[in-house]
Amino acid sequence: MKYTSLLFIALLLFSGCSATTYTKNISNGVIEDSATIISADDGSFKLQGEFKAPFNSATHYHSLNIGGEKLIKGYYRALGFGAKHVRIKVPSSDKELYGVLALDDIDERGYGPGVSSYKIIIPEPYIKAANGGKISVVYEYYNIKDDALFDNSNIKKYSWILWISDEDVFK
Repeated sequence: MKYTSLLFIALLLFSGCSATTYTKNISNGVIEDSATIISADDGSFKLQGEFKAPFNSATHYHSLNIGGEKLIKGYYRALGFGAKHVRIKVPSSDKELYGVLALDDIDERGYGPGVSSYKIIIPEPYIKAANGGKISVVYEYYNIKDDALFDNSNIKKYSWILWISDEDVFK
């Protein structure tokens, strides 16, 4: 009986400390350059201009756990959480580019433009940086509101991430 009470108290204390994340899906987006086309490798979707999100991934990358070299190689993990292999056609290149696209669900504590819709922008320097089999990464992030226990002001979560290369290095 004594051990049962201790077990009950321990379960009660630890159950309140879980790191549950509540998320919501973003349903719409836009590719800033209407001449840019992002298509699924398997032909299941084609994004151009304004679009309805064809899928939602649950990568949940944020600035504290991934950045720099880890973000560049993060496409492999993202594929395991629902990201998709894509092809990217940009007006400045005759060659179709390869990529991995994550359209993540959003933490309900998030705020800023990245929480209401996806706005995909692929700047020209990032396209040029993807030459010779190198990987370039573009993304949009949003901030997290502080809660009663933690200062979240330095956390930036990614709403979408696009890994790009001129060679199919993502398979």
